Amino acid sequence: MKKLLLLALGVFISCNQIPPGDLSGTLDENSLETQLTRELMEKYVEGKFDEIADMISDDSDEFFFNDGKVSKEEWVAAVQGHHQLFDNINNDTEGINLTSAKYNNGSVWSMAWFQWTGKGKYTGDNVKIPVHHGFRFEDGKIVAAYHFFDPSMLDREVKAAEAVNKMSQRVLGLAELNVNKGFASTDVEEFLVRFSKFVRETEPGTYDFGYFISSDGRKVNLVEKYHTSADFVHHLNNFEQSDYAKEFMTLFTLSKVIIAGDASDDLKAKAKAYGAELRPQIGGWIN
Repeated sequence: MKKLLLLALGVFISCNQIPPGDLSGTLDENSLETQLTRELMEKYVEGKFDEIADMISDDSDEFFFNDGKVSKEEWVAAVQGHHQLFDNINNDTEGINLTSAKYNNGSVWSMAWFQWTGKGKYTGDNVKIPVHHGFRFEDGKIVAAYHFFDPSMLDREVKAAEAVNKMSQRVLGLAELNVNKGFASTDVEEFLVRFSKFVRETEPGTYDFGYFISSDGRKVNLVEKYHTSADFVHHLNNFEQSDYAKEFMTLFTLSKVIIAGDASDDLKAKAKAYGAELRPQIGGWIN
């Protein structure tokens, strides 16, 4: 009997031992860090932004939304922005999976998985977004935060708001080109493969870049989109200083050029060289 008791005690102790390794540890859904995270999530829904700021350390900058690093101030501003874009914000319509982990290396993280919901103020869309976030705590304050979610529905609402308020900084370049004599559609395609690769590799602010050819292969329409006027100016400077400018003008003749959106003075000055017509946005939205 004594041997059986000792064996049972040994099994109990071995089952409750924490495995070795820095990233091994224990989970605790009732920890202080779990309670603080739940508190922050409730304050977020209620729009208590100053109280959220008080829960975040002033001495850290390890805060991320997906792969975008933000400051404490930018994090709080983003939270406020959600409430400017959406009504009926909630993060526990389907329950929150929330716990904390105390690792052998001494760090403590809370981890949450939930469905974020809200109703767009500009699109009227009912939005549901799966979210995961992890917060690292020290002395009761958040010193690191990582949020992971698909931002496409938030971006859609931002663009709708920009359109209604005529605040979009995005700018489009539209043009009709004539394919010069002696060149076929295969020449156009071969050039655009190389040119598109060049733009993709050297212009992070160019986010759409499409060329479309007529059935007879004699006309091409281009649609180029830029996050800002500065990005458009960078594209034009980049193009003009490259070998592609000469190739482009050998292959095409400009028939009509339109710059659409809220063009800056610098972009307007550049537009003159191309005989571009300027058209400000009057409605709709720019993806």
